[in-house]
Amino acid sequence: MNSSVFIGIVILIFIGLSILSIPIFLTFLLYRKLRTKGETKKKLGIVIFAITASAMIFLVLHFLISGVGFGPEYDKVEINQKIGGTLICSSTYNADFHDWQYDVKYEYKPLGTDSTIKIGCGEYYASEWNKDEQLIQFKKWTILKTGDRHGHDKIIIGDLKKNKWTEYGFYSMDIEREKIWIKSKIYSISNNCCQESFITKIENGLIQVHFKFKTNEKTGNEYSNRQLFYKIDEETGKPIMTSIR
Repeated sequence: MNSSVFIGIVILIFIGLSILSIPIFLTFLLYRKLRTKGETKKKLGIVIFAITASAMIFLVLHFLISGVGFGPEYDKVEINQKIGGTLICSSTYNADFHDWQYDVKYEYKPLGTDSTIKIGCGEYYASEWNKDEQLIQFKKWTILKTGDRHGHDKIIIGDLKKNKWTEYGFYSMDIEREKIWIKSKIYSISNNCCQESFITKIENGLIQVHFKFKTNEKTGNEYSNRQLFYKIDEETGKPIMTSIR
């Protein structure tokens, strides 16, 4: 979460708690006055104070559990590409007390033209969007690495001439179904949370993915790591797993 949003959340929480404390303070003053007016009015003051305090505590808990929303905030960034042209990124940022995310739409403007090509969308959940994406050319394929679900990357790959694009995600369930993975007999807890797969390198049609996976169902901090290697099929553009290290 960026610092400005964090500061905004802290300020908003402080203001909210200050406002919610006012009714409690006022009913406490009322109770102190009523307790000098006899037993009946003293009990009435206690009831009013208790109800008010309970209501304010409930509102505070609801506020913390449900989360406070920020945004949406919109941004547009143009990134010069090493292959030529410009990648136009239109982002929508949303955040609450628990989480935040960027949804980014990509368009490519080739060098020497005013027309744009729609490529697809990326998502950055609970991670910063660095605004540094670069298109990579391999044979007839143009490749864009971007974010996907929590803890995952994906590529968007297509043929600029045909303007047809396909997404390939590197998800734990798909990784563990690969023949090479099964033959390697690597033990992992399937369909478990907190697994991560991030693309670390794309070069000459080869993709390297860092895969972090859980190895103990009963504990929360036992993980193992592997480097996965894929080769892009020159005909279909599909990444094919070739080895594991």
